[in-house]
Amino acid sequence: MAKKRDNLNKFFQTIVSIIAISFSAFYFYTAGFGILSSETHRGIYLLVTFLLSILLYPASKKYPKSKILYVVDALFVAMACASVLYWILQYKEYATYRAGWTNQWDLIFGLIVMLVSLEVTRRVMGNILPVIALVMLVLTYFGPYLPGIFKHGGIRLSSMVEYYYYTDGIFGTIVNTFATYIVPFLIFGAFLNNTGGGDFFMDLASSLTGHIAGGPALIAVVSSAIFGSISGSGVANVVATGTFTIPMMKKVGYKPEFAGAVEAAASSGGQLLPPIMGAAAFVLATLTQQPYSVIALISFAPAILYYIALGFMVYFQARRLGLRGLPREELPKFSEVMKKGWYYAFTIVVVVIVISLGYSAPATAFWGSLFVVVCSMLRKETRFTLGKLVKTLKEAGTSALSVGATAGTLGIIMASLTLSGLGVKFSSLILSVGQGNLFLTLILVAFIATIIGMGLPTTAAYIIMSILAAPSLIQLGIAPVAAHMVCLWFAVISNITPPVCVAAFAGASIANAHPMKTGLNAVPLGLFMYILPFFFVYEPAIFVYGQELSVSIKIIASLLVSIACFAAGFQGWFFRNLRSWERLLFLITAPLLVSTSLFTDLAGYIIVVVMAVYTYKTAKQINNPAIAA
Repeated sequence: MAKKRDNLNKFFQTIVSIIAISFSAFYFYTAGFGILSSETHRGIYLLVTFLLSILLYPASKKYPKSKILYVVDALFVAMACASVLYWILQYKEYATYRAGWTNQWDLIFGLIVMLVSLEVTRRVMGNILPVIALVMLVLTYFGPYLPGIFKHGGIRLSSMVEYYYYTDGIFGTIVNTFATYIVPFLIFGAFLNNTGGGDFFMDLASSLTGHIAGGPALIAVVSSAIFGSISGSGVANVVATGTFTIPMMKKVGYKPEFAGAVEAAASSGGQLLPPIMGAAAFVLATLTQQPYSVIALISFAPAILYYIALGFMVYFQARRLGLRGLPREELPKFSEVMKKGWYYAFTIVVVVIVISLGYSAPATAFWGSLFVVVCSMLRKETRFTLGKLVKTLKEAGTSALSVGATAGTLGIIMASLTLSGLGVKFSSLILSVGQGNLFLTLILVAFIATIIGMGLPTTAAYIIMSILAAPSLIQLGIAPVAAHMVCLWFAVISNITPPVCVAAFAGASIANAHPMKTGLNAVPLGLFMYILPFFFVYEPAIFVYGQELSVSIKIIASLLVSIACFAAGFQGWFFRNLRSWERLLFLITAPLLVSTSLFTDLAGYIIVVVMAVYTYKTAKQINNPAIAA
């Protein structure tokens, strides 16, 4: 993500503050009391996103103070206002009376809003996504002249612009989802942080795990899980918690690359952990036409398993290296943490209860925000004031740009894939290459997701995968929700997979570590993020919700033991440091326990019991000087 301007004068700072505060207040109101109209709801979101992006992010990194570029900024502000306001005013008339019949002004303003969308994305997120959108536009318009899979009958420019502008492009599903779901939860996260809730959860993680071997790494795992569940952004999670946890990990002896990798792997998983997942999860709920509560329920068990795996990995390495936890006197006491902020622990409970009662996700964010404000009033130092309210609303409004700046461009990409028929053709290609083999198709989907996800936000990568790959999995008999969950998890993987792994790079920058080495360390730590999507397909009982409970318990129990075996084999510790053959045996045992065969399960459990008893007894002998002698 690009760097914001640092040279805004007071006048423009005031303008930005007013826009951001009004923006957050408006969508906080609609989250609790309902939207005014569809066109107002979507139009205001995109307009404010455009304005804040243009004001806060310069057109050029090399010449951010160029007077010529200030003129360019003014021009883009005017174009953004004109094109979006025209859409808001004309949408109802178009939808009611003249659908399919566009006039000259429709085409002019449609082209303008496309240009503004691409420029805003370029300023905030870089060149990759706009370039993809431009390629898609070329493929859509020049279809009759293209070879192979890219060839189609062609779309007239007027029809393209109408589809992007009015039908389901720039103002379509993506903008509606972001405005409806993402902004309210960003506001909720800002309320939680500015009322002391964020500090409470960080202190809680420190008090519970900081004293254990490798404690700072476990703090990173626990705090990133909690914070990521609320923030829903991998890179934001790294920056928020990593500035605290990474120096602590380095202090107790972890190498910088490993410390950055732990934070990257932990933070990326936060996008998959309920009750509040990342932006992509809300898009998934929209595309699969499922209530968000259902998506949250089926995501819970896999996400918890991932964090357990990560916890085993960092703990076993700490024991192998002889690393100790932090002294208890340097850590907050659990009793004091709970005494100061026990009520914040009920924030997650409130969110879960509100969702389970059938309230919408925006309403959940609304009531959760009100709850943390009430909690803050219980202590003088955290009490919510008018100043804090203004700060919170401004923070939420500007933080929404990291997601919102991509909305219009993602709409162009989605619309282009539909108009050109490339989504259907690509899905057929995957099936053809995979030759109808489900396992091979999953490997192809994972590979494609990793390539597409390089340098793209998780939401963008998932949306593209949902069009290109999810249909091929559904055609092979996979349930739609499971197919989309596979695409979502594989999209998240790109955050920690070299050569472009944005979460790992963010962790490396805080740890002063080599970015590529940090990414390479993150891959084995997050290995189960690569493995678990295969269970969504072959063992859907892992979702627990809607499945036979006894089958779900059996699969999860086997997975837990398998996770411990893999961590022991990879890190080389299980009650004591392991020899090479012992590590190999644990690594061989891990896949036996995830097989569907009763024989392999039984063999795996026998090996685990034997090795656990053997390593435990020999560890006692090694630690007893008399026996060792």
